[in-house]
Amino acid sequence: MNLIESTKELRKYIGESQQAFATRLGLSIRALANYEKDRAPTGKALAALAHTAAEAGRHDLSYEFMRALAHELGLSKLKLGLFSSEPASKNPTGYMLVTFEGRNAQDYARAFFETFGRYAYGGVDEKRRAGKLLQDFNIAALQEWRPK
Repeated sequence: MNLIESTKELRKYIGESQQAFATRLGLSIRALANYEKDRAPTGKALAALAHTAAEAGRHDLSYEFMRALAHELGLSKLKLGLFSSEPASKNPTGYMLVTFEGRNAQDYARAFFETFGRYAYGGVDEKRRAGKLLQDFNIAALQEWRPK
């Protein structure tokens, strides 16, 4: 599936008109119509589509939009890991950016992000199961890397 088809698929999955979907994404209806017709989305539109797809439980589409955004920004060439978070607050927010190389690294990153995505956006049972996995990993990692 290409980005044009993915954009249409996401809107239809959510069940919104072009106008409602464009408003949700912060786009003009003309931009959305172009993205569904003959122009692949870029930049902020890709980020908005990825976020909307993840919130709708369409992680397959979210991944496709994020991959296109990373490619557009040239992030695949970087060798880094970045974690940014607000100082402790009632509801802290943040982001992670990680690049990797190799099959094992890819598998580990995919497993983590799949689990984290289900914790953040999944149903009640998925959140519970993912939370348990992440909690166990967090405890083990902190014991390993931050010994007392």
